[in-house]
Amino acid sequence: MDDWVDIGVLGEKDEPLYLEKHRIKTDESTFTIDVAGKPVKAGIDPVNKLIDRRPDDNTTAVRPAD
Repeated sequence: MDDWVDIGVLGEKDEPLYLEKHRIKTDESTFTIDVAGKPVKAGIDPVNKLIDRRPDDNTTAVRPAD
């Protein structure tokens, strides 16, 4: 893969706390994003702009920083 894709962090009501395009070149990537609000979910293409057979697996629960 070598494409620009939305990376997002969503709040309690699925409102975007962060939504920016990032260039993804590898199968695995790590992002650290600070947001002004309580993050609940984060993921790739979180608002489902891309065609996807399984859009429910685009986000995952946020883990606290170590």
